[in-house]
Amino acid sequence: MALAATRAAQLTTTGLESLGWTDAEAAQVAAHAHVARVFAVHRSDIEVRGPQGLDRIDRATAGGLDGVAVGDWLELTDGGGVARILERRNAITRKAAGEHVHRQVLSANVDRLLIVTSCNQEFSLRRLERYLVLACDCDVTPEIVLTKADLTDQVAGYADQAASLLAGVPVHAVDARSAEQVGALVASLRLGETLALIGSSGVGKSTLGNAIGAPNLETGAIRKLDDKGRHTTTVRAMFPLPSGALLIDNPGIRELQLTDCERGISRVFADVLSLAERCQFQDCQHGAEPGCAVREAIADGRLPARRLESLQDLRTEQARNAEILESKRQRARDIGHKYRKLNWSKRAKRGQ
Repeated sequence: MALAATRAAQLTTTGLESLGWTDAEAAQVAAHAHVARVFAVHRSDIEVRGPQGLDRIDRATAGGLDGVAVGDWLELTDGGGVARILERRNAITRKAAGEHVHRQVLSANVDRLLIVTSCNQEFSLRRLERYLVLACDCDVTPEIVLTKADLTDQVAGYADQAASLLAGVPVHAVDARSAEQVGALVASLRLGETLALIGSSGVGKSTLGNAIGAPNLETGAIRKLDDKGRHTTTVRAMFPLPSGALLIDNPGIRELQLTDCERGISRVFADVLSLAERCQFQDCQHGAEPGCAVREAIADGRLPARRLESLQDLRTEQARNAEILESKRQRARDIGHKYRKLNWSKRAKRGQ
């Protein structure tokens, strides 16, 4: 590993701030600690960047990299290893795709989450709600970017629907190929802040990333039949932008399932939950119960019925996933206990 220059040099405040260093990280290490930020995670190595530039760390020899994610900060040892991953300010996580339930960290220490969707068949209020819950739950500022605005005359309608999901969430409608249309977004970027792109394949994340200054992200076409795309980004990676901000480009997400996101749900569905507090019964399920304020609001048009359906679906899903996760943890604890008992038995037989 060729991190000698990084270790030998005292890390300057300016150099660290340009990589997203904050007081939260500074409070965890000594003033002259050697640190670097993770810019890409590969199977055999990771790419890190310190004030002296980009370097690679071999995962097999460095140690201390279990669970590392793009955006993490590492404290390095004088001998070239990884002492530890610093505690994260936040982490954007989801249930990993597939039948095996565990949390997958998509990116760490993010300031702004750009939720990208397109003005076509891909646009889905339920999907946007999921992304907003994800962002709000981990204290990341969400923004919605509507791409391919040049392909429809219904841009205002798409923007109004997206803005209705969460009060105050910024909504940008752009043709990402137009420098003029992305100009306002570029102008909002600040030195050292970390942005992450998230959304389905084919919505224009890489095109948007290129437009705001990321270098040569691969882009691809979408299928005309259903407006769906193929993965062009295959590895999560972070790129420095000309503005001084940092951009994490994520592969397209086909499945976004959530676990333990009640804080995010309470923010995104505050309209439904405030109505529920007025129901006649505290345990109202908002079905056929008398005095249900939520059903009354749906009946008179104050609340779209799909908002209640989305809330109920998310809570059912996260409860199911949380239960499976806890079951897996319990099985792991039981297996560990059995191995410890077996080891104790063996030692007893040997008279140890």
